[in-house]
Amino acid sequence: MKHQQKIALAAVALISGSATAADSSVTVYGLVDMGYAYRTDNYDASKSGRNGIDSGIASGSRLGFRGVEEISPGLKGKFVIEAGINADQGSAAQGGAAWGRQSWVGLDAGVVEARLGRQYSPEYLIYGDIDPFSHGQVAKASNIFQHVKTYDRINNAFYVTTPYFGDVFSVDAIYSFNRGGDEAVANAGDKRFYAIAPKLQFGKMFKVVANYSHDYDKAKYTTDTVVELGAIVDFGMAKISGAYAQPKLESAPVGAAKEPKKYNRYLLGATVPFGNFSLLVSYAYSKDKNDLDEKATQIGIGGTYAFSKRTDMYLGYARIDADDKIGVKYGVSDGSNTFNDYRSGFNLGVRHKF
Repeated sequence: MKHQQKIALAAVALISGSATAADSSVTVYGLVDMGYAYRTDNYDASKSGRNGIDSGIASGSRLGFRGVEEISPGLKGKFVIEAGINADQGSAAQGGAAWGRQSWVGLDAGVVEARLGRQYSPEYLIYGDIDPFSHGQVAKASNIFQHVKTYDRINNAFYVTTPYFGDVFSVDAIYSFNRGGDEAVANAGDKRFYAIAPKLQFGKMFKVVANYSHDYDKAKYTTDTVVELGAIVDFGMAKISGAYAQPKLESAPVGAAKEPKKYNRYLLGATVPFGNFSLLVSYAYSKDKNDLDEKATQIGIGGTYAFSKRTDMYLGYARIDADDKIGVKYGVSDGSNTFNDYRSGFNLGVRHKF
């Protein structure tokens, strides 16, 4: 009888352990991206082109952990910690930060999810969908839409996101006492940041997104804002996307009156699938509104070929048309490597997700 009781207790313990494991999980994931890139047409005519075997051209190489626990019916605890990797050198990306890509913890109540930590901004996530190159390759939209690079990840952030209510409306919002680093004593010199991004979708075919970002520098007493609107139309045989943005930068005053520098920026892109291959094309344009004649145009073309769900190849070419003496340099950077000095580039690489 005692032996049977021990077996029964062991079975109960095993079942309980299995249930607990089913309610909580941690996933290890990552991506390794390596490729060749060539850049030419430097703003300084005395400098030649640059050849390189680089990491993270289309997508930043990374190693991450994500976890979820069902605390109670309708309530989950979540976390993500994600480290960037320079796979070409075996070093840490994001300036050597241990978990520089993302590091947050949050609660998901179904109708709303709240997170605390270092996170992507709503603006950055929006352009991940609108830009055919999705923040990667030499043709990425943020080479021209430079404000997107400024507000890619936000430190010390409180982020709120909702599902699509009625499968139509959703909203994301973020707030940080200091987006750039740890909050200072009395918050002196902090960069206070907030943004809100409402989104509408109508089935799988049509999506409209908007974003307002507000960045206040307490050290310089300047406020930079961005207002933008974007849309995606997916016809199945092709996906067309576009965006308009208007940055207004008090941090870059113009003239004796020190008026904020303003820009009009436009993006048009398309993704056309042909079986395992997808053709990517984009056009991006920026011009100041302060009569400085600071204008730049980027045309990009490329593609991806999927060998499987986890491994693909990519290629891309971009050309930026901007004057040698332009005040703000626009260059063909990529998913991980910044090169503001070159106006033309080509890349070819492979990435593997796990």
